[in-house]
Amino acid sequence: MAVRRICMHACGGITRVGATVARLATYVVAEELIPEKTLISCAPAFLRGVEEDVLMVVKSPSFALDGCEWSCGTNLLYLAGITPAVRFLLPEYAEAQGFDLTGGSRRFPSGVTLEFSRLVAERVAGIAAGMMERGSPYTFKRPELKKQPERWFRSASNMAGLVDFVQIEPGIYRPDTMPPLPEELGGGAGDARAGGEEVDGGG
Repeated sequence: MAVRRICMHACGGITRVGATVARLATYVVAEELIPEKTLISCAPAFLRGVEEDVLMVVKSPSFALDGCEWSCGTNLLYLAGITPAVRFLLPEYAEAQGFDLTGGSRRFPSGVTLEFSRLVAERVAGIAAGMMERGSPYTFKRPELKKQPERWFRSASNMAGLVDFVQIEPGIYRPDTMPPLPEELGGGAGDARAGGEEVDGGG
């Protein structure tokens, strides 16, 4: 089916700069770059089964913005049997883009935190634009929720051994079970980096 909106899942942590970046980036995308075409999920409401929050996840491709190696955004979806269309592993993406987050602020949107969040937002918006572009080859199949209570509270970080990813570029991944992004096929509005490399877990 054609893509009309995307749904973003930002890291909700408070101890890592990557979490602050994730949340800032989602607001920039939703309020400035592609307004009215972006949904921001609420993790507690989604886990509670609030209809509005469940529907936004199953009706639109998900972008998981993971603030650290624990990959909580991607894992939240995994526990519901949902595969994100795109996953940003922000520490890796920051390093690849030349950003040092060690001096960034967790509490205030300034300096490297603000600058990097803007870069992430623009990259998300670029990929999303390729998905939503008229005539885009990208197709989205609505997923079905599959509750997996036996898989809660895993002690291993990242998603290694659970989901295999294709690396679009350092820090940005697509699960190998999801369709290729338009930029992988040589089209779309994103910063094209075709020929992604398959990796295990993305860590």
